[in-house]
Amino acid sequence: MTALGNLLMALALMGSIVSVGALFYGRSKGQVEGEQITNVGYFAAIFTAAAASMASALLVGAFFAEDFRFQYVVENHSTDVSGLSWLYKLSGLWAGREGSLLFWAWLLTLFIAYVAWKRLSETDELSNMALAVAGIVQIFFFAALFIEKNNPFKTSPADWIDPASGQLLVDAAMNPLLQHWAMIIHPPTLFIGYAGLTIAFAYAMAALITGDGSKKWVEMCDRITVFSWLFLGIGIGLGAIWAYVVLGWGGYWAWDPVENASLLPWLTGVGLLHSFTIYRKRDGFKGWAIMLATVTFVLVLLGTFITRSGVVQSVHAFEEDPLSFWLFMAMMLGALFAGGGGLFVRWERFKGADEFESLTSKEAAYYFNNVLMLVASVIVAYLTVTSALPAWMPGGGKSFGAATYDAVARPVGILYVLIMALCPMLVWRKTDGATFWRRVKWPLAGAGVVSLALVAEWWINLRPIFAKSPKAANALMSAVHNGEAVAGLIVASLAVAVPVFLFVDGANKRAAAKGESWPTALGNIIFKARSQSGGYITHLGIGIILMGLVGSTMFVDDIKLTVDEKPGSKFTAGGYEFVFTGYDQRQLTNGDQVTKIAFDISRGGRKIGSIAPGQIQYAVQQQTRLDVDVLGEPLRDVFVIFEGGGAGSPLSMNVKINPLIRFVWWGFALTIVGTSIAVWPKRLALAA
Repeated sequence: MTALGNLLMALALMGSIVSVGALFYGRSKGQVEGEQITNVGYFAAIFTAAAASMASALLVGAFFAEDFRFQYVVENHSTDVSGLSWLYKLSGLWAGREGSLLFWAWLLTLFIAYVAWKRLSETDELSNMALAVAGIVQIFFFAALFIEKNNPFKTSPADWIDPASGQLLVDAAMNPLLQHWAMIIHPPTLFIGYAGLTIAFAYAMAALITGDGSKKWVEMCDRITVFSWLFLGIGIGLGAIWAYVVLGWGGYWAWDPVENASLLPWLTGVGLLHSFTIYRKRDGFKGWAIMLATVTFVLVLLGTFITRSGVVQSVHAFEEDPLSFWLFMAMMLGALFAGGGGLFVRWERFKGADEFESLTSKEAAYYFNNVLMLVASVIVAYLTVTSALPAWMPGGGKSFGAATYDAVARPVGILYVLIMALCPMLVWRKTDGATFWRRVKWPLAGAGVVSLALVAEWWINLRPIFAKSPKAANALMSAVHNGEAVAGLIVASLAVAVPVFLFVDGANKRAAAKGESWPTALGNIIFKARSQSGGYITHLGIGIILMGLVGSTMFVDDIKLTVDEKPGSKFTAGGYEFVFTGYDQRQLTNGDQVTKIAFDISRGGRKIGSIAPGQIQYAVQQQTRLDVDVLGEPLRDVFVIFEGGGAGSPLSMNVKINPLIRFVWWGFALTIVGTSIAVWPKRLALAA
């Protein structure tokens, strides 16, 4: 069976090569004579997807059958006995180095096959070249799968399996940290985003190859790009949720290199989508669109490079692999050279109408947001890889902590959200003072009300938390920290007030003009102008996320203590009283041992809930995982970690009060809703 898997991967590699060759050769023969040849390239792309699908299905089947002849199945099979165990068998496909690369390659073949099938009836030069470029990327991926460390179809060593019973003789299984519902969804959504953004890059390169500076290439890939950016965002959000509830440190973003690498293409993707808007509507930002499509794809590859080369230390990275290092390095450099060199050669055709008349124009807002996103992404990318750079380079050989990243991200993020909030209030070309004031006065009033509430929350509940930290003794650090927090809350208020005003004002005007009820008018505004309305909802979500980021990353109350293992024992933390009610330890059928300790929680003399944090000791993997518990309130989470002890010794506890963290999750949900509305197909909307 492992031989069949290798055969299917070889067929996929051959199909990719045939597709690329036919597409380039067909172009050299001209439109009439080359049509049949390019059709071969299209069908070869579809064949490649079929072969990759069968290879992926074979590996998934091996997990469900517990076929330990596959070394990858041995190393990544789940020992879980919960109701999710069958899903963990499925997620084994992307749980390790080899399978995740096959999974990504398979998704890429599906995107390419989708484009090929969609354009087959009316093949055009742009799509031909886009499929050829994407096919080249595909060739690299399938070639990488034949590197020993990346091959998911390696046969298990003979001494790993008992020949008589077929039972495993080695203690190997899926990493327990991956046995969580979020990790069933998180990697696939990330990889969908990565694979789809390859199509945007491919069409950008196709535009350079053909010299077509019209908006045609943007119109061919913008839906896929928004769809991919949406899924990448979902993946990042689910990864944050997983980190929060599984890793047990009380946060959700640690500026880990692999985390950074997933965020960076999402950030530049924001600029890419905005550039697409200007490209279509104003015939501008053509160079920006090409450049950001290239940079976004390179940053996608950077994540793969960091994860698979081993040159940068990360909790998410695999062991060092020199061949993967050079392969993905070559892909990044090749993409940069193709995009940068192609844009230089074709500059006259991609200059566009980028000049803006006034700093108070909508074009200027788009421009400065693009600059901010690009500069911030380059800085964060550089900080991410400094530990692998030579000592003579700035920061070379050093690893930077969260404080360094925060020093960049906080002011840039606040400024970006401010421009984002004001952009809908601006008009094209130039916004005069009277027009701007007329448009912005009511959102400013609404933002003022929200700001007062948030600043009051900061003054009463957040500021005292920071005042207890050693940093508060430094007047300058305290002023900067609290100043950034207040600025962030005020800007977030404006980012929330603007889209709310636009929806309310628009619904009022439509209801008056059309004689519709207010809810009907609002629904028509949202679903009949989905791209714009979806964007506004996404902006609303980002504003709410910023509120949550201020509280949950800048004002966390972290308390460590011990409590006696006696029913009725009490302790207080962050204004909450905890009463110990019980200790439970049990062994599951697979040998795993689960320990739980229970507390009732009260605030102001009133019981508000119960929690049961614990630990899980995994028998096969010989690992222990903290099983945290969270009591959520609208304005804060009570995050409780059981660090050890019990059975006669005091219980070691770590309690973290995370203010406004629910705003992060609510804002995340709104960005998903908004982007989904924006990308929803028109025909489905009309049918509904």
